[in-house]
Amino acid sequence: MTDANWDRPPFLPVGQLTAHTRMPTIALEAGARTLDLPAGPALDVDALSAVDPLTGRHVGLDVLMDRRLLTDALLVLHHGEVRYETYRGGFRADDRHLVHSMSKTLVATAVAVGVDEGVLAAEDPIARYVPMLRSLPAWDGVTLQHVLDMTVGVASEEHYEDPDSMYWTYADAVGYYGTAARRPVGGLAFLAEHLVERAHPPGHRFEYASYITNLLPVALAAGYDRPAPEVIEEKVYGRLGAEQDAWFNLDPVGDLVAEGHLNLTLRDTARWASLLLDGGRNLAGEQVLPGSWTDDTIRARPGLLDAFQRGDYAEVFPGAQYRNKAWVLEPGRVLALLGIHGQFCLLDLEDRLMVVGFGSYPTQVDAPMVASMLGLWEAIRAAAVGGSTG
Repeated sequence: MTDANWDRPPFLPVGQLTAHTRMPTIALEAGARTLDLPAGPALDVDALSAVDPLTGRHVGLDVLMDRRLLTDALLVLHHGEVRYETYRGGFRADDRHLVHSMSKTLVATAVAVGVDEGVLAAEDPIARYVPMLRSLPAWDGVTLQHVLDMTVGVASEEHYEDPDSMYWTYADAVGYYGTAARRPVGGLAFLAEHLVERAHPPGHRFEYASYITNLLPVALAAGYDRPAPEVIEEKVYGRLGAEQDAWFNLDPVGDLVAEGHLNLTLRDTARWASLLLDGGRNLAGEQVLPGSWTDDTIRARPGLLDAFQRGDYAEVFPGAQYRNKAWVLEPGRVLALLGIHGQFCLLDLEDRLMVVGFGSYPTQVDAPMVASMLGLWEAIRAAAVGGSTG
C-alpha cells in the first residue's frame, strides 16, 4: 500500500483505517464520561433476506453484506438499544474508520449549535464568514443555508468515475494522496481557483459538491472567533459520551477536510448520529443540538424537492430532498448520512430506528451498491418495526 493506491482494492480496507498516517491529523477529544449504548432484544440480521440487485434473487443479508456491500461493520439501534452489531473482515470495534461524506452531516451539527447560539445566521451571506468569497462574483447572494443545502448555484461537478473530473483535482489539492499529490494547495485555495462561475441562481438546483463543505469550519471559526476543531469538540463531540477520540484529517495548509475525512469508531458514529434521531439529545437525554434542527432538516420543503428533481440524483432517490448536509429520503420521516465506498447511516425518526454501516466497497459509488444498501435497510426496518427477531 502506498499514498497513491490506499483507496483502491486490495488496499482499501486497511487504507480506511490509516488515514492518520498519510495526512496531518487533529483529535477531537472524547468527554470525561462514556454513555453506554444499552443492548436490546437481538435482531438476527444474518437470517433476514433481500433481493440481490445483480441476480434478482433473494439472498441472506449476510451474503449482501459480505459479497455486495463489503461491509466492515454494522450496528442497528432501535429505541435507544443496540439490537445487532457486527464486525467483519478483520475490522474491530475500536478501529477508527474513515466515514467519508458522512462527515458533512456530522460537521453540520456544530453549525446547528452556532445558529442556535446566535453566532451564525443561516440566511447570512456565506461571504460574511469567508472573506475570500467577496472577490468572487459567482458567490454573490449565496447564503450559509445554500451551502448547507448544496444549492449554491456555482458551477461544479463531482464524477468519481471520470479521471478528468474536478473531484480528482480536488483530491490532490487536499492531500488525499500524500506525497503523490500533484498540487497540494489546500481545499480553500482549490475552491477559490475552480468554483468561480455562476451556473444557476442560488437555491435553484441541488448540485452535490463536496468542496463547498470545507466552508463550514471557516464559518464556525469566524462565528466563535476560535479554531473550528475546538468548537466542534466543545459544542458537540465532547458531549456525546464517546468512547474514543475522533480523528480529523487536515489539508496541507492545516484546514479541516470537513467534507470527508473524519475518522470514527462505529459506536461513536452511532452516538453522534443519534442526535438527529432523538431531537438533538444525547444518550443521557441532555440537549446537545437545538431540537428544531432535526425538524428543520426532515420537513418537506417544496423548493428543495424541486431543486433535488433538477439535480443528478433525482432518479437515484425519487422524491428526496437534501437539507442541512443530510439526504432526506422520505421527507418527514427518513434521513440518511452517506459516504463513498459504502459508508451509511439511515434514520427512521418515526420508529427511532438507526442502521449505521462501514464498508470497503471497491468503487466510490454505483447503482448496485446503492440498491444493496437500500435493500438491507428495508429488510432490517421491516423486521425491527414488525417486532421480529429474525
